[in-house]
Amino acid sequence: MPAGIFALVCFFLLLVLWPLIFMDIMLLALAKLGIPPFYGLFIILAIVGGSFINIPLKRYRFREEVKSNWLKLYGLEHRFLPLRLKQNEMVIAVNVGGCLVPLLLALYQLARLSMTGGLLMATAAIMINVVICYRLSKVKPGVGILLPAFYPGIIAGLCGLLFYPQNPSAVAFCSGILGPLIGADLFNLKQIVQLRAGIASIGGAGTFDGIVISGFIALLLT
Repeated sequence: MPAGIFALVCFFLLLVLWPLIFMDIMLLALAKLGIPPFYGLFIILAIVGGSFINIPLKRYRFREEVKSNWLKLYGLEHRFLPLRLKQNEMVIAVNVGGCLVPLLLALYQLARLSMTGGLLMATAAIMINVVICYRLSKVKPGVGILLPAFYPGIIAGLCGLLFYPQNPSAVAFCSGILGPLIGADLFNLKQIVQLRAGIASIGGAGTFDGIVISGFIALLLT
């Protein structure tokens, strides 16, 4: 078989197998939270399917005064200053797969930790990750919030192992989800509104959003 055809076959096999490999990794991570494969598969499908759903939370309307330049053709732009109002709208939304599903799972783990005495350690881990995510995040016009992909998950995993060895996975997951959600998204929300973009979705990248990636990296490290 020619090398070019072999490379093409390998590429298509990778495209077919990659979703299965990715799903298997996510199931392995969720198993560390004590979630059986059947329910883990349901959670993964909710994350993937929910990534296409954005729920609007708040609308902002802005009015801008725009000068009319057509009088420049007649040299009258200095004598007359006609203005017209332009109204822009911005929507703050939350993505179901990239934010709501992992958030609900993290809150469930916090409830479980509160019954086993690990809530204080989980809160400390979350606060550390919130501060670090806030420091690392940057708001870039036209792009959104930039945050290094792997740092929050690594920090959350280490906090889970150090703070609560009895159940490091639950602490790490809660820190990995709530750290970037609060520190990067919510704390920078005011700056995002000032950009006056059309729509800003929390967790808008869905399955590959920083919130989801951080939570699952934290699980895999524990």
